[in-house]
Amino acid sequence: MILSHNGGPPLDDDDYLLNAAGLLIPPDLIDPPHIPINPAFLLGRGLRDYQHAMLLEAARLMRQGFRRILLVAPTGAGKTVIASALMHSAARLGLTSEFIVHRKELIKQTSRSFAERDLQHGFVASGWPFSPDTGITLTGVQTLVNRLALIFPPNLAIVDEAHHAVSETWSRVLNGYPDTFILGLTATPERLDGRGLKEHFDAIVVGPSVAELIRRGFLSPFEFYAPAIPDLSEVGDVAGDFNRGGVDRVMNQPKVIGNVVEHYLSLAPGEQGLLFANSRDHSRAMVEMFKAEGIPAMHVDGSMSQAERDYFDDAFRAGDIRLGSAVDLFGEGYDVPNVSYIGDCAPTKSRSKVKQKWGRPLRLSPGKVRAIICDHAGNAVQQRHGLPDDEYHPTLEGRPKKDVAEKDWTTITQCPECFRVYPSSQAQCPGCHTVAPAQPRIVREETGKLTKLEKEAVRQAAFLKRKKEEWACTSIEEFESLGRARQYDHAIKWAYRQCKMRGISTARKPRT
Repeated sequence: MILSHNGGPPLDDDDYLLNAAGLLIPPDLIDPPHIPINPAFLLGRGLRDYQHAMLLEAARLMRQGFRRILLVAPTGAGKTVIASALMHSAARLGLTSEFIVHRKELIKQTSRSFAERDLQHGFVASGWPFSPDTGITLTGVQTLVNRLALIFPPNLAIVDEAHHAVSETWSRVLNGYPDTFILGLTATPERLDGRGLKEHFDAIVVGPSVAELIRRGFLSPFEFYAPAIPDLSEVGDVAGDFNRGGVDRVMNQPKVIGNVVEHYLSLAPGEQGLLFANSRDHSRAMVEMFKAEGIPAMHVDGSMSQAERDYFDDAFRAGDIRLGSAVDLFGEGYDVPNVSYIGDCAPTKSRSKVKQKWGRPLRLSPGKVRAIICDHAGNAVQQRHGLPDDEYHPTLEGRPKKDVAEKDWTTITQCPECFRVYPSSQAQCPGCHTVAPAQPRIVREETGKLTKLEKEAVRQAAFLKRKKEEWACTSIEEFESLGRARQYDHAIKWAYRQCKMRGISTARKPRT
């Protein structure tokens, strides 16, 4: 039997190799025994270079005395992998750890991920066996907050989707762990109003950007479309975001939903995808219209039984359900790598919500060439949230107000022909190759706000022109001719779908 050279437990195969290489240094020679990150124990855990670097930086901050550290990385960057390596290191050091999620639907997904990485764990979560005495615990915050008195504080607590830490429930949990190392994980370290998380975290470690991860092949490339921009001028606000009742009167309309279906069938027919709805009624209405087109789709929400939610999750992951539709369930933490389409039909003023939603289809999966993101809510252009890979510099202080008030919306261009949205630095649309229209002038008023002079007129004119051309078509031949004139790659398929959506016969006229 080979013992570790600090007199500890027997060495496993990985330990033996590390020891032979001189890398298995006694933890007490590197860090105080309570520091949960030992660099030697991170080796062999399948970490990418940036994941390893983020953990080493977190360890450095811990040695300097920081106890609450926020780790920021894009959706799909592998934050659960980072967490499992960290908890493995803590366990090797004889320290206890908790991984805390904000929604019960994520317990099953996270447990599956931990099991794939040989991370044995117990549970403190509704519907799971109560096992708080295990060294590694997967917990739901709603259950944990009611059982704090029964649980000994862990040495390490990892907060998933840490931007929720501002809520009262999370604050009660974190305040109950005054001597615990707290590591927060998030892709969007800000609140709805743009304020940061400095009240809850002492230091921040920022990982690579979305653009860098796409460039390096760790995230999927994407195509972004904004087929229609809804008129929300009459919709008021509630708690800093749009009034959902007012939004529903705009978005939950047959023509608007038909546009969603039409563009899915045109851009991503049959692909696995998620629909983000404004309300449950809106979600159900979209599902019914997709099902009428023969697309297996299902609405899911938090009021459904666990058995119903499990059925959806299993069927969706298996591909038996092609489209899942919900209000807020899919926006954070829900990971299905083979999702390649997003239909965003929920307008919001929250950049955090938008970035979370748009990150869902960017995960890599076998056979995925690119992701399709259809913004039917006006979030990219109208709400000025930009594109998923826009440059972003997160801080604990949050987003400067001028970032919202003075963002130059001309950094992105919407193609008037195919509605694809792309950086304004490109001279033509990367999809249909239409030359980019001249950007309208922007005048800065004395108050410092931006005034749009021509943008709405240009956009509306282009939109109406296209729609008039389409409504003037009365046969499949005319639609096909229009599609070819627009240089669509699949003009015949597009013409067929247009006819089907409008109830026009697809039978071709006999040649004379």
